[in-house]
Amino acid sequence: MSKKSGLTRFFAGIGKGIDLIMRWLFRIIFVLMLFALIGVFVSNTEPPVRPSGSYLVINPKGAIVEQSRLAQPIDIVLGGGGGASTSIRDINEALQLAAGDASIAGLVLDMSELSSISPAALETVGAALQDFKSSNKPVIAYGEVFTQQQYYLASFADTVYLHSMGQILLSGYGGSQLFYAELLEKLGVNVHIFRVGTHKAAVEPYMLNAMSPESKENSQNLVDGLWSRYIARVAQNRELSEEQVDSYAQDFSQHLQGVGGDTARAALDLGLVDELITAPQWRQILAAQTNSDNGRPNTVEMSAYLTTSIPVINSDATDVAVIVAQGEIVMGEQGPGQIGSDNLTSLIRRAEHNDDIKALVLRIDSPGGSATASELIRQQLNSFQASGKPLVVSMAGTAASGGYWISANADQIWASPASVTGSIGIYGMIPTFERSLEKLGVTTDGVSTTPFGRADPLAGMTPEMSQVFQTTIENGYRQFIQIVAQGRGMSLDAVDAIAQGQVWSGERALENGLVDKLGELSDAIESAAQLAGLDDYNWRYFERSPSPAELFLQQLMNDIELQGALSIREAATQKVLGLNIGDALELKEYASLLGASSDPRNVYLRCEFCSSMK
Repeated sequence: MSKKSGLTRFFAGIGKGIDLIMRWLFRIIFVLMLFALIGVFVSNTEPPVRPSGSYLVINPKGAIVEQSRLAQPIDIVLGGGGGASTSIRDINEALQLAAGDASIAGLVLDMSELSSISPAALETVGAALQDFKSSNKPVIAYGEVFTQQQYYLASFADTVYLHSMGQILLSGYGGSQLFYAELLEKLGVNVHIFRVGTHKAAVEPYMLNAMSPESKENSQNLVDGLWSRYIARVAQNRELSEEQVDSYAQDFSQHLQGVGGDTARAALDLGLVDELITAPQWRQILAAQTNSDNGRPNTVEMSAYLTTSIPVINSDATDVAVIVAQGEIVMGEQGPGQIGSDNLTSLIRRAEHNDDIKALVLRIDSPGGSATASELIRQQLNSFQASGKPLVVSMAGTAASGGYWISANADQIWASPASVTGSIGIYGMIPTFERSLEKLGVTTDGVSTTPFGRADPLAGMTPEMSQVFQTTIENGYRQFIQIVAQGRGMSLDAVDAIAQGQVWSGERALENGLVDKLGELSDAIESAAQLAGLDDYNWRYFERSPSPAELFLQQLMNDIELQGALSIREAATQKVLGLNIGDALELKEYASLLGASSDPRNVYLRCEFCSSMK
């Protein structure tokens, strides 16, 4: 079993082929666009001017994440927000600088381009907004339509304006999965599933037509807890009762009927917003509030503000290093947005051998992934601790399954109350297609010297192979709960009772002994410094520096976005690739899915519901 199975080689070959084709095609696109937009660099050399008395505009684009990934040529080609993201650290830094900046008179919250953010990250950014408000500078927000996530952040404003034909829709927390059992049966596909854990829901779509009662109950408890935190915070921000906010969400149709279908009026009548206005009125309000003398609002966007603002750094020395582990856990080298075992172990090793670094905080935002990659990372973290330096884990939005595997042995584990963690379970899944081929009149036959010599997804799976996989999975589960028991000082039975694939919020994880304390990244950093015996310390993010080529590409893409090059992207995609935007996005997602299924033993530690929850 040391060799890769035929199935693994088959999918790996497809993934590599797609990746090679995509890379060459987008290189062509990049060269064409480089020549077409070479003038961009000439026309955008002057830094933006920030007038005194400006309002800072917090306008996150795309997903708010722990670590923004470098833009890729495919993101230019596909356009829109396909690859857009905004890091929490940029938002926090902008708010901290603006609070003490005499040239910044107030804050504007523009959430119109925010596409996604985890419940835990909402609370982190909300806390930063609350800290800014202690500067006594006004905070205002405007939206034409607020999604649930956008409105949570807008609710921190002193005044919330909504377009007169706008809407606020609070849909609550939840998540859906597609179930394929009946389809696979019709196609004659045998999905061989090996798992341990009554709640390990990642494999259920391939074996059931709906969620199991155990998984549904556990997931419902999770979202109920997160929703309670959401309505409590919004109610506090808007000086409403929790019952009022919950009623708006639960009985939205009735609220809407009471105002004749006017969605904006429904939000105003309940007190979710302060005033209904038109877009021109919003510009007039903003111009007046920012003391503009030409009728145009005196504002500066967050990205430009950070470009022209230099934070004060006390020292070049670093006592506490912060490493971000964000995304699926996969084998090998990966860029930001995925946790590559090679990348992360290399950073941990560098921190271990850097004499200036006295402690490490691992900031995790991951639903898990490859079991082998997770173990490689955990072993490197153990090596770091063996050097005598403390390791503290700080959980962001999600640190579940493989994300918890790499956390369990830390000296301390911190989580946000809204973090999603646990999912202590393991599974393997291998589809075979012998029945599908039989329907077409195709059969397989051959010879072998062992029961495993004909391992092939087209030939089915022998009882001996099934036994090997199930035994491997059971051993992996025992290893998982042993790791947790050792790291958390618990008995195996106690761990097993809260394992079985169950997911928990940070609050419940604290009650169950899976985390030590509740708090944000700053709390974990302070704790790491204390464990290292540091009274006065500096900290910084410890990460791979982008190459000159990557920096050049990033600057080019930023400038292209400023010039509004969407039409160029679309024309290039359709004429050179022969694809429309939707086709290209689908191909990109398919290639990413194949790349994530990289475990050499086909064994995974992954929380599927963590990724589907919204």
